[in-house]
Amino acid sequence: MKSYILIIGLLIIVISAIITLNIFFQQSLQMEMAEQFNKQQQLLSMSVASHIEAYLYSLKHDVIHLANMLSQTNFTGSKDIEWLAHDKLHKKGIIKASIGVLDTKGDMLFRDGKKDLLELVSKDIMQRQLVLRQGEASVAEMPSLIYIASPVYRQTHLQGFVFLSISVDDLANYFISMIRSGEKDYLWIMNNKGTLLYHPTQPEMVGGNIYKADAACFKCHFNFDLQKRMIEGNIGPYGRYIAPGGEDKISAFSTVSINNLSWIIAVSSPYSKVIGATKRSMELYSYLIIAIFLTTSVVSAVLIVFNKKRIKAEEVAKRKEELEKYAIELENRVNERTAEFISEKEKLNSIVSAIGGGIILIDKQAKILWANQMINDLFGMNVIGKYCEELWGDCDIDSSHTKDNLETTMVSNVKGHEGKFFQITTAPVKGDDGEIHGYIRLIQDVTELKKMEEHIQHSEKLASIGRLATGIAHEIGNPLTSIFSFVQILREMEDDGFKKESLETIYFHINRISEILKQLSGFSKMPAGEPRECKINEVIETSLNLIQYDKKTKNISIIKELSSSVPEVIADSNQLSQVFVNLILNATDAMPGGGTLTVRSMLKENEIIIQFEDTGIGIPQKELSKIFDPFYTTKEKGTGLGLAISYNIIKKLNGILSVESELGKGTIFTITIPT
Repeated sequence: MKSYILIIGLLIIVISAIITLNIFFQQSLQMEMAEQFNKQQQLLSMSVASHIEAYLYSLKHDVIHLANMLSQTNFTGSKDIEWLAHDKLHKKGIIKASIGVLDTKGDMLFRDGKKDLLELVSKDIMQRQLVLRQGEASVAEMPSLIYIASPVYRQTHLQGFVFLSISVDDLANYFISMIRSGEKDYLWIMNNKGTLLYHPTQPEMVGGNIYKADAACFKCHFNFDLQKRMIEGNIGPYGRYIAPGGEDKISAFSTVSINNLSWIIAVSSPYSKVIGATKRSMELYSYLIIAIFLTTSVVSAVLIVFNKKRIKAEEVAKRKEELEKYAIELENRVNERTAEFISEKEKLNSIVSAIGGGIILIDKQAKILWANQMINDLFGMNVIGKYCEELWGDCDIDSSHTKDNLETTMVSNVKGHEGKFFQITTAPVKGDDGEIHGYIRLIQDVTELKKMEEHIQHSEKLASIGRLATGIAHEIGNPLTSIFSFVQILREMEDDGFKKESLETIYFHINRISEILKQLSGFSKMPAGEPRECKINEVIETSLNLIQYDKKTKNISIIKELSSSVPEVIADSNQLSQVFVNLILNATDAMPGGGTLTVRSMLKENEIIIQFEDTGIGIPQKELSKIFDPFYTTKEKGTGLGLAISYNIIKKLNGILSVESELGKGTIFTITIPT
């Protein structure tokens, strides 16, 4: 009997110990489950916060990029702004955003979105009086919305602001509204000032502040101590509070911080939900323990062994399933990032192609690391891996780059494009450590701009020489007239042969000086002429007829390529004929042994083109820039005024007289007259 009592007592003690241990284990498990659940909820809030923060940073970079693009375009052109805004911001396509561009006075130059919303944002930007440097952006918060603004500079002058605004509800609906694990589980948003920005179950409370709570706010809270500690940073990543209905709730939270914007993303769940399943399972587990204990020890031992194997197998299967889910999720994320990178690459390629110039990236040794297609087309080969010196002679990198200064140089010795002018702008490329790792260079063909600049300089020079010629002709003409008269009288009075011959020589040279003065006077006071409608081809034919019997044209073949589509122009036909005859005679002088003179006329893009091409000796390159200067001549008896006068006549018609020549092959004079 005693043994039975002892056995029963031992059984009671063992069962009591098991029940006590089960209760203790249940409480420990509940605490551990709550801890694990809190961590999961905290990871959920961190994930949402990181997605929102990454999205806002992406928008911020896009706004800065749009501001930089606007600084390079016509800032007041709405079409340019609209194209850039749609191309750089609307391609996001995730959340509808409102876009606006302001000038420095606050006037709206471009808007895309709700007018009243954009006007509120523009007023807030002007009231804040943002002080930002180029390449910076400000993220600001207003009731029910946030906006990102960046300044637009033209060089160092502020031109205005570009901004993008997003509704807080739209942002929350996209990133938060669909994330719910139960009827009482939800995420909500509060800013660092205690204002509720989003709540899926209490939308009427949005806009309320926990520091200014009224009676309506205490329907679901006894107090807001937990929320205040979240803002003040006096709590870990999660906490608990008791609702007025007596329900114990747990909250986990993370923060979104970008510039002046600071939000709290919180997840709230009832504690009963976390421990409910555990509590039920532990009760059942207690009954199973008692039933198992009452069975035979052998069966218990066998069941324990099999149970351990089952648990181990389940853990292995669960881990395998989790690893598979993680692998799928990781693969999806990689695919998403890859698609984003490809999209960004396409955008960058479009931007680089639209710049209208060649771009290269070089290292500190001037080796080309990357180049756009325009550079490869310019040099007719792939230039990656080559050094700048192989493409143009002087490739020095100025030390001023260390101060973030741009360097702009002009070169004319580019390989394969000799005689053309290229502007090269160099800027340093810095790494995260602030050190210069290379340079980026923009190469633009400015040959036409250079020619236009030379034409302007030549016109100014002709005007100055014209004024000088007027003075010279006036000052020399009067005394020369007296000398000329006295020489004539002496010629008639003198009978001595030697003296008479000397007076003839003086008379000849004075007469030559007089002719030069007449040409000078004609150059400086060229008559306006009688402009009237005239046909270019007829003037060319008349000019050719004037010189057809000149002995210099005896061995020269004249080819006429005159287009019938050339329209009439308003000009003095005599002055045009003077220009044509002068160019024809110059061509015949350049072919003393004979050759071919080709005269062309054509209409090209609303301009009349007239060319005189000879097969003569040509003009050296170093003399081409001087041939239109007055008094410059290579002829023994020339005055050097023919081409200068011709240039002046064409200039008065708003036209251009230009020349191309190559030694030993010939010369082409081209006249361009607008229709």
